[in-house]
Amino acid sequence: MLRVSRRQLLSAGAGAAGLATLPASAAGAKERLTIVRVDLFRVVVPMKADSTTDPETAESSRFDLVPKIILRIRTDSGITGIGETGRGEDYAAVERNAQFLRGKNALDFNLTRLELPARAGYSAFEMALYDVVGKAVGWPVYNLLGGLAQRKVLVGYWTGRRTPAGIKRVAERAVAGKFTSIKTKCTQGDPVVECAEVLAKAAPGVKYIVDPNTRYKSYADFLPVARALDGIGNCLVFEDPFDKNDFEGYRNLRRQVKTHVAQHLGDPRAMIRAIRENACSVFNTGGNPGMSGFVANCYLAGAAGMPVWHGSGNDCGIVDASYLHSCAASPGCTLPSDILSFLREDDLIVEPIEIKDSYAIVSDRPGLGVDLDEDAVRRYQAKS
Repeated sequence: MLRVSRRQLLSAGAGAAGLATLPASAAGAKERLTIVRVDLFRVVVPMKADSTTDPETAESSRFDLVPKIILRIRTDSGITGIGETGRGEDYAAVERNAQFLRGKNALDFNLTRLELPARAGYSAFEMALYDVVGKAVGWPVYNLLGGLAQRKVLVGYWTGRRTPAGIKRVAERAVAGKFTSIKTKCTQGDPVVECAEVLAKAAPGVKYIVDPNTRYKSYADFLPVARALDGIGNCLVFEDPFDKNDFEGYRNLRRQVKTHVAQHLGDPRAMIRAIRENACSVFNTGGNPGMSGFVANCYLAGAAGMPVWHGSGNDCGIVDASYLHSCAASPGCTLPSDILSFLREDDLIVEPIEIKDSYAIVSDRPGLGVDLDEDAVRRYQAKS
């Protein structure tokens, strides 16, 4: 059996990673990947106009105005890694994690289960450490997650709650971008059937993903809508229409419609229960912990013969890059994932993620394969 030492692994990637100039004695237990500094930047990057809900009719939570935190890990080798938190993370707790990392070697962490003093910003630290280690060994992050399963990842267009006039504008943009699906949010009472009819005419061939976020009161309330949507024939998935624990309702819904029924679950224990209860045919799954957790969840769903997609929080480019690597390492991730940083005013990375014909192309550069746009970070930095 061929055995590859840690020193050989580092040496193989040294040219690309900038470790080639280190003395041979540095590659082993004391590589120069000690974290010397972690920079934190609070940013607010608005969504583009008319990208979420109809401004003239539908309420909007303006989730995009909730600050996010961009972090940059610096090591004594000169290698840096970047990460991005979700919305509204506790800055003080994120800062505690940043202080905890200082003085530690990036290669000493178990990246699949980071031991941090606080949960805040976990995924951001995970992606930044994967970025550092990937650059150090000369590997794209998807290799660290198990290897490349797909070079390009199917992605969809996205919007929030819409009127028929609003969905027509969204459909026009999706068609112009050559997307093959549109995901929409809705609540009980929204004209989602009428929107599906408009979409069928304005964008024939574009699939509709309907996500009520459990806002229908019951299976009985959603069933007439589901049947009408099913009859139009352009729906790909009904996601979380009502209470996720109503397993009988979900089983009944699956028997009544041809459209896929999904649950959005990140906890593998909840996924196992949904599989046992025959509550869904596909999953929108995230990882807990982030990237490595997503890949593990994909294999769990795959064992049950169920495809998945990666949901999102309408993030910026660093998070999207982490999603893309996770999806690229997951053979069962075949439904349209939410790689949506193009809907923000700025993605905060130098080169945007390439999306062509509804597929995002994963970078084969070491690490996450994206660079922080420092000018954009300064431009969108929160004032308080």
